[in-house]
Amino acid sequence: MTEASNNGRAVAAPAGAVSQLRERLDELVAAKVLVPSERRLQGRAIGALIVAGLLMAMASPVLAVLQAGALAAATPMIIASLTLAAAAYLSATGALDHVAWLVGTLLSITLGLIACAVEAPLAAWLLVLAIAPGEAAIAGRRKLALGLAGSAATVAGSAVMLAESASTIQPADLASAVLLLAYVATVARRSAKRPAQEGHPAGTSVHPMADAAELFGAAMVSLDVEGRIVFASKGARTLFSENGGSIEGLRLLDSVLVADRIAFLKAMADAKTDGRGSRVEGRLRRPDGQYVPAVMRFLVATAADDRAALVHIAMTLAVEEGKVAQGLQVALDAAHQSSAAKSQFLAAVSHELRTPLNAIIGFSDILDQEFFGGFESERQKEYVGLIRQSGQHLLSVVNSLLDVSKIEAGRYELTPEPFSMDEAVITAAGVVREEVRRKGLRLDVRSSCQGETIIADQRACHQILLNLLSNAVKFTDSGVITLESQIDAEAIELSVSDTGIGIAEADIERLGRPFTQLSSGPARRYQGTGLGLSLVKGLAELHGGAMTIRSQPGIGTMVTVRLPTDCTRQTDKSQSLKENIVALSDARTKTTNQPKTLATRRTA
Repeated sequence: MTEASNNGRAVAAPAGAVSQLRERLDELVAAKVLVPSERRLQGRAIGALIVAGLLMAMASPVLAVLQAGALAAATPMIIASLTLAAAAYLSATGALDHVAWLVGTLLSITLGLIACAVEAPLAAWLLVLAIAPGEAAIAGRRKLALGLAGSAATVAGSAVMLAESASTIQPADLASAVLLLAYVATVARRSAKRPAQEGHPAGTSVHPMADAAELFGAAMVSLDVEGRIVFASKGARTLFSENGGSIEGLRLLDSVLVADRIAFLKAMADAKTDGRGSRVEGRLRRPDGQYVPAVMRFLVATAADDRAALVHIAMTLAVEEGKVAQGLQVALDAAHQSSAAKSQFLAAVSHELRTPLNAIIGFSDILDQEFFGGFESERQKEYVGLIRQSGQHLLSVVNSLLDVSKIEAGRYELTPEPFSMDEAVITAAGVVREEVRRKGLRLDVRSSCQGETIIADQRACHQILLNLLSNAVKFTDSGVITLESQIDAEAIELSVSDTGIGIAEADIERLGRPFTQLSSGPARRYQGTGLGLSLVKGLAELHGGAMTIRSQPGIGTMVTVRLPTDCTRQTDKSQSLKENIVALSDARTKTTNQPKTLATRRTA
């Protein structure tokens, strides 16, 4: 047992080393190379260049020790430098053809020098030179094959011209050279006419799906003019072949159910006609003889040489689409359940929290006004006042949460009515004036709406003003708060500016969302729920208006709300305010000094 375990570890160790080596080589491949097969090829090429460069670098000192001469000792070092530079260039650019041409040209020159030095037979030498362009042609890299063939021909011609005597060239050598060059040209021509092994037809503009097919495992095939498969992704081979083997050369139409072939041919013809692609549903035969429903999408790739274009077909099994649809339905049901649970929770909050909170606030009011006798000490009266204030604050938070449910359900309705905005401005300023005085601030009111009447929801407009003023007072420690109103024929502008802490430009976009505060955590300086500006923004948009914020840290902030003078004319009202509005309910605090029609609460 121990021996078998040791043998297993001995086998696993080299495999792990090879896997790690592949990962390291893949990290050296340029990021823009996405196709897995191309990444593997370039990784191997980079590894080969690095190994060759290191071997040549080690050969240079060996030749120097053997006293082979300065030129002979320096040549391997020069080749090593060029090889490592080529590896770095390939890693940075991913231009494999450029590097392959450079390496092939250097190899041809090196072989030419060696052949001249040892007086090798011309036929054998040309055979070696023909290997590189021939391999490139077989791989479907036509431009690389032509470039290497040109380099090989140049080197061969130069070597012949530099030969000591032309008499050493026999007619048989020339005949062999002509035959070899003709063979290379034939291979290059045949490779240019047929699709490459990786699915890139030479001379054709291939749709990017051909590259993405292997990357994402999509089932995709490319058909020639005869309807035969010339490219098949791994997913397509798995779909039509029992062992995932090659299916190139087969007719895709033979795998389509007979009853669906007319629709298949029509979709292919439509794709060729309009060039915009088409879609058809059909049934495809699997290796076990069973037919599976699938959705096929056709796209025609334009040929570069005006030959017939290829047709690319991406196939998606209906079973997979059904799974996606089922997953979406499950997610939708979960969202509905979550929304229902939230509504139930808020309803429970309404009953379980608001009722006792109203009792706490009511009894604390009675105690505070000493209806049943005075307090023995001022501290007792202070504590009762704190209980009352805390209860009112908690009730306002609960009411705000309940109003979120009302807005999301689309049940928040404005009640437009004509009223004087000048009176609304004066009333809102009066509510916060005592807090302004307590903090040692100055409140300036500049209204140019005397005698002007607008049609809007009076309670909502009062809420907008009150929240803007409350925020200004909260975030201003010294200086002036200004409330200004201006009106024209179409709209009224309400502006509240302060000399407070200000807001960074990067943070302005975050404001106006429910529960968004620029400072958070237990150590934050300013308390609140982060609902004030979201409420202002939402109410303004319900009227067909808008809110804008201008601010600079350390200088102050100006918030401007623009409302139409007649909101009943606004037909384009926002229908999706779930993300940026928090409404207020009809609950009112009992201790406000405002008129009943304007009774409201503040959120910050």
